Amino acid sequence: MDIYICKESVFHHFPQVSVEVAIDRLDQKKVQLVSGTLGSIFSRTKPEDIELVSVENRLEAYWVIKAHLRTVYERNRTYTLPLSGSEIDHVTIHGQDIPVTADSKGNVSLSLNGVEHCLEEFQQSYGFDGDGAEIDLSKYQAYPKTEVVDLENFAPEGVIVISPKALASTVVRSVLSKVIKPVDAQIIHEERIDIEALEINFKPVYAMEYHWKPKNKMVVLEFDALTGEILGQGQKLGDTVKGVLTPEFLFDVTAVTAGALVPGGSIAVKLVKVAYDHTKK
Repeated sequence: MDIYICKESVFHHFPQVSVEVAIDRLDQKKVQLVSGTLGSIFSRTKPEDIELVSVENRLEAYWVIKAHLRTVYERNRTYTLPLSGSEIDHVTIHGQDIPVTADSKGNVSLSLNGVEHCLEEFQQSYGFDGDGAEIDLSKYQAYPKTEVVDLENFAPEGVIVISPKALASTVVRSVLSKVIKPVDAQIIHEERIDIEALEINFKPVYAMEYHWKPKNKMVVLEFDALTGEILGQGQKLGDTVKGVLTPEFLFDVTAVTAGALVPGGSIAVKLVKVAYDHTKK
C-alpha cells in the first residue's frame, strides 16, 4: 500500500461575531444559562444577580483531513448462464467446447470462468476536534480562513491559542481506518491513498465567566464566534492549557511511523510526502 501525504497546512478563522455582540446575546439569556431552567424559576434569580467578571478570547483547533483511495485489482469469478432447453449437450464458445449441467428440475446451464478487472475510487473529507473526536465540518465550510505561515510564532494579541491534543498521526489513522476496507481480490495491482489535505484550523471562541452572586458560584459560558452559537456552560482554558505549537510535534506523520498508521499493522506501507495545491477544492 502506498500512502501519499500532502504538505501540512494551518489556517485560522476570524470572528464573525464581536465580543460586544456576544456579551449582549448572552446577557439576554444568562439567567437561564447560568442557573438552569428550574433554578431560574424556583430560586427567582434576577439578571442583576449574575455579573460578568471576565472574558477569554481564544482560538480552538480542529482538523481537516481529505483522503482519496484508488484500488486496482483482479478477481476470479464463475458465471452461470441458463440455457434454452434440456436437449442441449454442450456449447462451443470461441472454438472451445463447454459442457453443460442440468439441475433436478431439468434446467440446463453452463459455467464460464472469468477474471474481473476492477477499479475502485473513493474520496471524502473528515473533521476532528482538538481532542481527536470526529465532528461535522459542514457548519465551518462557508466561513473564510487565512493561512498561518509561521505556526510557532502564531500569537494574536489578546487571544489564547489552544493547541490540539490529538496529533496528525492520531487523526490520519482514524481516517485510514474508515477508508481501508478488505478487498475481494486475487491480485492487487495498485492500492494508493492520497491524503490531499492535512490541516489544523483554528476557530474563535469566547468564554465569558459570570459570578452568580446569591450562590457565590462562578460559571463559564462559551460562545462560538464563528457560527454565533451559544455553546452553553464550559470552562476557561487559559490557565490550564500549555499547548505546543511546533509543526514537528503536531504533524508527526513520518516514514518511520507509516506502518503504525494502518489498522492491523500487517500491511507493507510506503509513505511519500508530496506537495498538493490545497487551494483547489
